[in-house]
Amino acid sequence: MTHQFSYKRIYHFIRRDLTIRHSTIRTALIVVSAIAFVFFLINLREDHRITVGEFVNIFGLFYIPLGVLFTFSICKESHDSKANHLYFVLPVSVYERIAAIWLTTTILYTIAFTILSFIVGQLAIITGGILFGTDFHVLPMLSGEFIGFAMFYCIVQPVFLVGALAFKVNRIGKTLLVFVSVFFGIIIYNMILFTMLNYRYDVHLGDAFASEAFGLAQSDFSILGILFFAAILGPVMLFVAYCKMLEKEV
Repeated sequence: MTHQFSYKRIYHFIRRDLTIRHSTIRTALIVVSAIAFVFFLINLREDHRITVGEFVNIFGLFYIPLGVLFTFSICKESHDSKANHLYFVLPVSVYERIAAIWLTTTILYTIAFTILSFIVGQLAIITGGILFGTDFHVLPMLSGEFIGFAMFYCIVQPVFLVGALAFKVNRIGKTLLVFVSVFFGIIIYNMILFTMLNYRYDVHLGDAFASEAFGLAQSDFSILGILFFAAILGPVMLFVAYCKMLEKEV
């Protein structure tokens, strides 16, 4: 029954996860909304407006950390030795389970948190009009910075999904350690490779010529590099998450 991909099973699995965690989700959103509301009011006292940059800063302050915590919360059940046998006998395939978790912690979370941020910011503007005489204005939110933030989270979220499935204890700390180690490893590898390929030209890191070369390389290959890392952090990590979930299920 679970060998054919079913959107209906994904829908019911998402509904199940959200129903089980509705109390925790509601509490977290209330706390974050209250803090964000205060931050919006503080920004209103300065120039009586909330700019795009101010909204993105407040949005990003909570969006990614809360999304990471949500991801680890969703995957916590797979590590519970007392309940995971019931979790894995649910009539849903591994790829449907991964698809449901990713949709919940990425797409649905992003939509819900964006709507919540808009409502909280707009309420802050109305409150600021009462307290500080702020002119009413619609909260500016759709911008290149905002879209970039959302895309960045969608790209890196599978990394934390793998960590949430792979590690049983200290999952967030271990995942961050691996992520930072790989990031700096790639930077060092690029520096070494650049020096090796240009040793005949007596190029050393820090030289003016090296800086210019790095700038040209970045302008030439920035799009290719973004696509490469997006593929590594996105689809590849989702496949690794699939393998981890399959390993646990077996």
